[in-house]
Formats: sequence, C-alpha cells, structure tokens
Amino acid sequence: MIDKARYRPRAPRWFNRVLRHTFGLFLKHRFRIRAVGSGLFKTVKPPYVIVPTHQGTLDPFMVGYFVPEPVYWVTSDGNMRSSIMKLLLGMVGSIPKSKAIPDMETIGWIMDVIRKRGGVVGIFAEGQASWNGHTQEIIPSTAKLLKLLKVPVIAAVLKGAYFSQPRWSWNKRPGDMEIEFKLVMDGDEAKASTTERIHEALVEAMEFDEEEWRADHPARHRGNGRARHLELALFMCPVCGKAGSMRSHVNRLYCRSCGHVVRLSRSYAFTPVGECEPRFRTIREWDAWQASAFESALRGAASGEPIFSDGGVMLLRGYRMNPLRRIRTGVMILYRDRIELATLLGERLAFPIADIEGAGVLKQQLFEFYIGKSLYQFRFPRRFQSARKWHGAVSVLKRLASERSDGS
Repeated sequence: MIDKARYRPRAPRWFNRVLRHTFGLFLKHRFRIRAVGSGLFKTVKPPYVIVPTHQGTLDPFMVGYFVPEPVYWVTSDGNMRSSIMKLLLGMVGSIPKSKAIPDMETIGWIMDVIRKRGGVVGIFAEGQASWNGHTQEIIPSTAKLLKLLKVPVIAAVLKGAYFSQPRWSWNKRPGDMEIEFKLVMDGDEAKASTTERIHEALVEAMEFDEEEWRADHPARHRGNGRARHLELALFMCPVCGKAGSMRSHVNRLYCRSCGHVVRLSRSYAFTPVGECEPRFRTIREWDAWQASAFESALRGAASGEPIFSDGGVMLLRGYRMNPLRRIRTGVMILYRDRIELATLLGERLAFPIADIEGAGVLKQQLFEFYIGKSLYQFRFPRRFQSARKWHGAVSVLKRLASERSDGS
C-alpha cells in the first residue's frame, strides 16, 4: 500500500504555467497541433473530468496545453518507480494507478481532487496507448467512476498523434495534429444517467480511426526509419503465420522465416518490395488479421509443448510504485497453462496463467503482471522482442481456459 503521508498528488499553478509555456508550447509547434472546440472551457468550469484518446507518452502534455486549469492525470504507477520520476510526475499532479487492478487509493485521490479541491482530473479510459491508431475498448469501470463523481465530462480526441508518436517506436516523427474537445455530458446529465448510458456516450464521443482521418488530412512524415520497431506491434507474419519472426530495417518490415518483405511509405501505407506484394494496405488491417490468426494459433497449440520463447529476458519483482528488484535472467517460455523462466542457474520459475492478473505492456516493451501482491516485470534485451506478443498470448489463454471451464 502507498503511504499517503509520503505521496500526495499536487499540481501547483505556477509550475503548470511554466510547463505550459515551455514544454507545452514546444510540443504545440513541434507537432503542429491545433485545437478544435477548446472554447467550451470558457463555459465549463472546474471541477470536471477530461477523458482523452490515448496514443503515446506525450498525450497528457499535449492535451494539458489547451486546458486552462492544472490537470491531475491518472497514470500507471510503473512510471513512478524512481525517485526522480515520482518527483516530476508528482509536480504535474499524477495520480498513480495499477493497470487493470481495482485501486481504492486511486479512487480516493480522484475524489479528493474533484470534491475537496474543485480540480480537474484526466483519465485515459482505454487503459493503454493504441497499437494500431484506432480507439480501443473503453474500460467499463470508467463509467461507474464518472457516475460517482457527478461532474461534467469532456472528451479529447487526438488526431494525427498515432503516426507522430507510435506506441511501438522510440522515435517521434512530427506531423500535423488536431485535438478535438467535446462535452460528453454536464454534471446534471452524469448524475441522472445510468452507467450504461455514460459508457455509450463515452464510446460514441471517443470513436476515432487514424487511417480514416489521414485519408482526408494527408501528411508525409519526413525522414527514414518509419518502420523501425514496428515488429513490436505486428509480430506475426501474414504469409507463413509465424509469431515473433518479424523484423524491421529503416522503412521495411520483413519475416526472417519466409522472407516476405514490405515497405512502409511516407503516408504509412504498405507498398511492394520486389516480387513481394503486401497482403494488407494499413497497419490496422494487418493488426486485425493478426488478432484473429494469433488466437487460432494458440487454440491449436499442443498441451505440454512450448508455444514460443524469448531469450536473455531479465525478471524483476516489486510492488506498485516501489523500486523493482532483479530476480533472475533466462529464457522465457510460453505453455498453454503457464509462463516459465529457464534461468541461467538451471532453475525453472513457473507463473501459472490462471494466477496472472493485471497483465500489460509498459512503454514499448516491458511486460508485467501481478500474481497475488507481487508485481513481476520482464525486460527484453533486444528491441525486436515483442512484449505485446506475450500480453496478447496471456489474454487469449486466460479466455480459452475460462471457456473450457464454463463448458465442462
């Protein structure tokens, strides 16, 4: 448990002004961001909640530039495990939250900001940044929280942010951006609406697809390296179907198993290379196929046999915002019912799929989950090793186990 005497979210107005007129102004010009609908802040006064779509790590600062009040952002506690980051994120009012795990302390901090301080809270209702530029499923508990708060809800839809700061890349590639602010409902509507209606209103207001928007707002991202590390998102070959075989080089994405290769153009469309024709035109099309094909592959995996593995993985253990402690290094192996780490000392550390909770990918490729009160984080030594592949596999295998249990 986090000691509230040691950490309390705060967002000094002076620091917020300095941040907006320095880093915020830099981002506005660097990414050529324009705001649509920001005039509603003249009529909607705190307290209220901002719910943005989520594309990358810079989203809070981009959105916060156009909000006249300091925003207390709910953020993953994984970003606050060092003293320096805890200090910096604390200065911008960050409220720590463990991914996918109910957290009464987090709710308490949110209630304190809204009801006692009359402030503004920012919540990323998708839970994590998008891998394909399309709005993800809205976490159902968000509507319950908004119903409890009974304050105005403002959606902020980031357009052009996915290609400017892809989830799978360490490199930013500025292009034109737009942030559209929408009033989802006022306080009276939030109070009178059911959680189902609030959820529906959120889904409707936040629905967005980067590919569709770019079709009407073309932008050519300069420079090379557009496909670099794209295999973190698109880890499955559409020709041979092997997971984990994809690699990137500058603007190309290729399969080490069968040799299939495509090029990512400046408009982020896949184009032919030699005799290799792209099976998909866009990242989202490839991603949609991958989701279905990966689940089919996992359904057909033999019980007791390894499904795939990654070597040189470092395992750390900790809890919430506390610093992590290195445990072992070894080969990470997936089975239908467990993840194993075959360590350099000859041990076999097993993590049953059924016991895994709150699994997620932090940043580009840190895979972590809880078992009981212990957080386990797996760090991959090479940047082509996809943590998303492991997260997706755990999600599918848990669902398949639940289906088998319900059918028995």
